[in-house]
Amino acid sequence: MDKSAKGIDAYFNRNKWIYSIGGIGRDMSYALFTNFLLTYILFTRSVDQAQFTVISTMLVICRIWDGLNDPIMGGVVENTRTKFGKFKPWIIIGCITNGATVIAMFTNRLQGWNFIYLFIVLYLLWDITYTMNDIGYWSMMPSLTSKPGNRDKIVALANLFSGLGNLATVGLVPMLTAGKNALGGNSISAYAIVSVFAVSMFIICQIFCCAGVKEDRTSKPEKEERIGLKKMFSVILHNDQLLWATLITLLSNLSGAMLTAFAAYFIYFRFGYDGGKVTLFTAFYAGAAGILLMVFPILCRKFVRKKALAMALAVAIVGYIGFIIGGTVIPSSISLWFLCGAALVTGFGQNWFSMVVMVIFTNTIEYNEYKTGSRDEAIIFSLRPFMSKMSSALQQLIVTVVYLAIGMTGITNKISGFEQNANILSSKARADNLPNLEAALNKIEADKLSGIQQVLSSAPESMSMKLALCMTVIPIVLLILAFAILSKKNKIDEAEYDRMIAEIEARKSK
Repeated sequence: MDKSAKGIDAYFNRNKWIYSIGGIGRDMSYALFTNFLLTYILFTRSVDQAQFTVISTMLVICRIWDGLNDPIMGGVVENTRTKFGKFKPWIIIGCITNGATVIAMFTNRLQGWNFIYLFIVLYLLWDITYTMNDIGYWSMMPSLTSKPGNRDKIVALANLFSGLGNLATVGLVPMLTAGKNALGGNSISAYAIVSVFAVSMFIICQIFCCAGVKEDRTSKPEKEERIGLKKMFSVILHNDQLLWATLITLLSNLSGAMLTAFAAYFIYFRFGYDGGKVTLFTAFYAGAAGILLMVFPILCRKFVRKKALAMALAVAIVGYIGFIIGGTVIPSSISLWFLCGAALVTGFGQNWFSMVVMVIFTNTIEYNEYKTGSRDEAIIFSLRPFMSKMSSALQQLIVTVVYLAIGMTGITNKISGFEQNANILSSKARADNLPNLEAALNKIEADKLSGIQQVLSSAPESMSMKLALCMTVIPIVLLILAFAILSKKNKIDEAEYDRMIAEIEARKSK
């Protein structure tokens, strides 16, 4: 190890924490934009079917493009030469420009087609600028330490902190933007406030990261292979197990996204316009992942992978069926808690299934080495985020079809009308500086909530039932399909994996 590498590793503990803290704000802003943008639009704008179709189509196209343009930005970062290095300039430029697009999206007051045109421009800018920051941030990580074991620790801590930022946003935004606890008394002002806070955290965390970490810019590490689409598909086509593992990963990711995609709207129809109830439901669903992390090593020792997948599938199906029962036949006085319990069971089974699939996916690296003599780890690992983005695009496509089929915009347009009116009246009341301002604002909010509740109550019962079926039946079908494909096509069980490792080691010893 040269002196520069030793110097970098002397800063390991500082780098580990400062770099990881930088991920909190990133994922807060990212989660706000990716999880709540459509809800924000539907609850603050009046959109017809044509406008909703344009918005949804744009979301699908950009999410697919997001999965394709990472290699392009990776090449740009790799060829950057500045006195600040090649990563930090793109991290800072990306976070500031991306933050500006997020705030512009959540604070503009345009309506109709003028908003649609602005939305298209801002969404394209958001995608480009976030990719700048995202590729720069994660590409910088290997330059912070020269020891593989230390890199694993940074990756684990960075993912933990990013997950905390994501979880905080997903959990709190519904409570802060819908219902009686909405900041400013309405969704329009609430999303503006939340977006400014999330972007501020994003920029502060990223500046803190760039100013605090010490990277090695003097040594010349082994040049990493650039991952292009041609090479990516070549590896897949020559690795049949990777092909099936990639498809199973796509199905698993998509199934896991369905429940949360429709949950907020179902809860509003079933229990009223209260974002706090959505936050409660989300907490139970997310809490399942935390429980699983504690017991997953035990489950791995106790069950072979195929049996673990079958059990995870069964647990998830029980949870989904419980959700249908809780949303239909259980008395409303206890049904919310019943649904939260079902969410906990579903989340446990769904995450267990996904984690076993991740292990199976990872095993295709050794299979690739066994068949071709090359591990191609970077290419194989790049397929996981690629499939995640593809599943996100498919999720948006399914959501669009469902909303158009059940006439969701007919309901949300009425809700957005009340939100817009409350925003106008509260702004006027504050501008007039009424002597009984607090009482006036409380009445405006109460009238808004009463009007929205009437809208939700007038919605056909079949609408919430269709949502319940979409968020349960679709995931069940996808999980069963994934399990069937894996049972028929996966050849790498525990015994075969051990045999491959032994064969690979034997070749190396010759």
